[in-house]
Amino acid sequence: MDDNNNNDAAAVEDDRTFVETNIERIKSENPKEWLFSITFDNFEELPSAKGQMALSSTFSCFGNQWRIKLHPGGYSESLTGMVAVFLERCSGVRKLAIKYSIGFNGDEERMIRLGKSIFDGSVSWGWANFYSRSEIIGDDEEGGFLVNGALTLYVGIQLDEFIPKNPASSFMLKLFNDENSADIVFEICEQHKSDSESDRKRAKTSTEKLYYAHRFILQHYSAELSALCATSDGMTPIIITDVKPEVFRHLLYYVYGGEISDEDFAVHEKDFINAADKYGVTNLKLEAEVWYVNNTEITIDNVIDNLLYADAMNCALLKESVMDFIVENKEEVQRVSFQDVPGDVCKDLLAAVSRHYDEDSSSDDGEEETDIEKTFSKMRIRDLRQKLDKKGLDIDGSREALIANLKEHLVVFQSWLCLAWIFYHLPSHITQRTCLRSSYLYATATTRPSKT
Repeated sequence: MDDNNNNDAAAVEDDRTFVETNIERIKSENPKEWLFSITFDNFEELPSAKGQMALSSTFSCFGNQWRIKLHPGGYSESLTGMVAVFLERCSGVRKLAIKYSIGFNGDEERMIRLGKSIFDGSVSWGWANFYSRSEIIGDDEEGGFLVNGALTLYVGIQLDEFIPKNPASSFMLKLFNDENSADIVFEICEQHKSDSESDRKRAKTSTEKLYYAHRFILQHYSAELSALCATSDGMTPIIITDVKPEVFRHLLYYVYGGEISDEDFAVHEKDFINAADKYGVTNLKLEAEVWYVNNTEITIDNVIDNLLYADAMNCALLKESVMDFIVENKEEVQRVSFQDVPGDVCKDLLAAVSRHYDEDSSSDDGEEETDIEKTFSKMRIRDLRQKLDKKGLDIDGSREALIANLKEHLVVFQSWLCLAWIFYHLPSHITQRTCLRSSYLYATATTRPSKT
């Protein structure tokens, strides 16, 4: 976190310029943060002598009025060539503990300044050396942060107060493996290979573990867990032999709202992917996949094994990582045998190569991509999953399945918009019932049940 400066000294009126700024509240990834975009038009034309300031329009947040104090040529304490930016509280007298951020992009990763201060009355906090003026403006070789001459600052504000968390998650965790309230029990018997039947029985007995759960929770978590519950009547143990006891314990713990440590992911990375895939715990599978991809070095020796595994488990992120390796090391990979690779995987590989060359040959002429198919095909798996997650759609599956989900959602959404427009402009003699019936018939014909 950078050191921030107080800027509560009275400014000379002649040094102030009130600027009519465009201010919009935008959605933040942090639900506790209020995020605003504040645009100063014609940044280079604003007064740029040291000490001169441009005051933005005011905006409301947490029952107070706020604005940005921008010094295009720097504040009195600024270094030469630096722009100063301060967040000013314009109303209210009660002390407010505030976390704030100011940057050039709404993406949290690009926020370049973070602060935490007590705003007592009308006071401002910020940075005398916020950013270099020359880098903001840019030059012919490297563009700056101006868009059509305008500078947009993204300002995030949130309370730095103690706010108790919703206890629902802790209540759920208290039910984890609670024998007294459970209505279903799992008996995990890890099987070990052995030449002797007696050895197998001894091994089975030594690794038996009982885990207690609740049908209501499991049935509403995934279709696979719901089907598993249906195999037992009452407290008759459900026998599971294809998952390690500690892995199944972590899986249940995750279902009840618990988090898995990096140390456990390091030990059971593939076990988590396998178990979560089988029992429909999608988010755990994808989290384990991300951990595996970021901690596994793809080499010539293991490239085929990882490719086959990614295809078998529908791990789109891992497959993308393998494809990237193959494309980047195409000469070395030529000596690797693809004899055991299924035909559809080879098709994915060809598509990855094509996508790679499309990215290399893409021009910078500013032409906007209008083909939805091409736009989605060039997106990374992470971006596809984020889009689907924001729309509440299924985020598990191959690249093709993810793209198909997005396209289907887009088509249905556009169709509903068209129907809404038609309904709004219909002559009065056409009844609403007729239009609504048409909408219902179309919706039932174009939508499919989503994965539970």
